Amino acid sequence: MSNRIFIGGIIGAFILASASSCSSQKKTVNMEQQVSQQEITGTITAIENGKDGYMASVKDEKGTISIVTISVVNLQKSGGTFKRYNIGDRIQAKGEFWKDQAGVMHITAKSIMEVK
Repeated sequence: MSNRIFIGGIIGAFILASASSCSSQKKTVNMEQQVSQQEITGTITAIENGKDGYMASVKDEKGTISIVTISVVNLQKSGGTFKRYNIGDRIQAKGEFWKDQAGVMHITAKSIMEVK
């Protein structure tokens, strides 16, 4: 009888630990889904072509370089218009951002326009 109670207690503890583990994972996913918007205005210093767009290195007025992903698909989804810009063009891009391990900001453009 005491063995059954002991085994039942172990199984109960395992189920409880599993349930709390799942709920903490859901909280982590929800935190990762919170995405911030960022805007950058600057001059394109380099371009790397991709399969449905390109990545532009953009240098702002402070000299900080950010990487802007300019994609046909992402711009269409957000109602923006894709345009190919060139090195030396001054642009303003808005979209979701993240920073890599080196602290470089990466923006997925949802809207983009040339600035004169």
